[in-house]
Amino acid sequence: MSRKFRIQQARLVGVSLVMALCSGLFGQQSSVVSEQAYGLEVNTESSGLLQSPDTESVTEQRLAELEEMVRELREKSAKKTLPSVTINGVFQADVGWIQQDLASRQKYGDIQDGADFRRARLSAKGSLTETTNYFFQMDFGFFGRPTFTDVWVEQTQVPLLGNVRIGQWKQPFGLEVVSSFRYTTFMERSLLFQPFTPFRHMGVGFYDHTEELDATWAASVFRSGQDQFGGTLTDDGGWGTAERATMLPMWEEDGKRYLHLGAGHFFHAPPDETYNFRTIPEFYIGANGPGAVGTSGQAVPGGANGTPFFLATGNLNLSSCNVMGSELLWVDGPISLQSEAMVTMCDFQGQSCALPGVYAQAGWFLTGEHRPYDRRLGTIDRVIPKENFGYNAAGGSGAWEVAARFSWLNLNDNGIQGDS
Repeated sequence: MSRKFRIQQARLVGVSLVMALCSGLFGQQSSVVSEQAYGLEVNTESSGLLQSPDTESVTEQRLAELEEMVRELREKSAKKTLPSVTINGVFQADVGWIQQDLASRQKYGDIQDGADFRRARLSAKGSLTETTNYFFQMDFGFFGRPTFTDVWVEQTQVPLLGNVRIGQWKQPFGLEVVSSFRYTTFMERSLLFQPFTPFRHMGVGFYDHTEELDATWAASVFRSGQDQFGGTLTDDGGWGTAERATMLPMWEEDGKRYLHLGAGHFFHAPPDETYNFRTIPEFYIGANGPGAVGTSGQAVPGGANGTPFFLATGNLNLSSCNVMGSELLWVDGPISLQSEAMVTMCDFQGQSCALPGVYAQAGWFLTGEHRPYDRRLGTIDRVIPKENFGYNAAGGSGAWEVAARFSWLNLNDNGIQGDS
């Protein structure tokens, strides 16, 4: 008995799967499968299959088995394979011109114009298990190339602590410190960054957040004063602690409007009880000078030249100091306001000293984007352009922002002289 069936399908799983299904349903009889505009036509000859009252139930069973097979294949392809690794790279190039008056030349010498790769980094990150993550990053643009930046491993879902991290990373103090340079408004951080914050150090710490993602907290203990490879060598001081807490009293329009508030503390016992509070002018251009010359006649990289420190106290004899900090970030669509204030308190030559500083900045996205926020870490996140930048038909204007910042720092108090 010859019958003709037309199987209408919205999506074709694949001709091979359909043929396998037909073979299972209709036995080894001759069949022809042809694709047409709106489905598949299957011509088959069967001598008794269609006469069975169980044919419809068998068909439904086979279809159910096929659907289960496709579901399992999808789940397997979507499942995270461990261990995993993701390779990333990023660079920043800077060009600068300096105009000096006579007083500036007399104080700092000739600050030359220049261009350099401010940062050039390669990183690998991933997971070893479902609860163990790692990160390894090198910077090839910093003096002393190459340089370790973040090198750590962490365990998640730890009772009471949340996430525990060991290695070198940006210690939890200050919004500018913990946020990536890829997402901050300016290429250089504010005047407060170098003299008052811990930044990257080798240590151990933990961090976590509330289930509602409206607050975060973190703390760490670490060695300070290390070289560009994370090494430290001292038996007098050379350690510190950092603590940070943040909250989101306002979160609206899926993160297009929010208010971030934060507070932090940094305790520092400097190596050999010696510390120099100093900072560059939120701008840096530099290059290596010539070093040793071998028989090839080609000099190897020598000393570093570049933008000098504008404010510096010189080496001070300090057993310890404490830095208190506050954070504010307000975003209303394309407009953002950001500010941090810090004060360093220490004893110098038997007298209590307080060195304050503050910065405030405002930004406006001309193309309508907003400054995103990572609620799990309490940090600034990546700006996603509404249109990709390009000149072809699929391209657009990209994301453009205008911003301005005011910074103030005072390094003078009770015998400490670092200017302001």
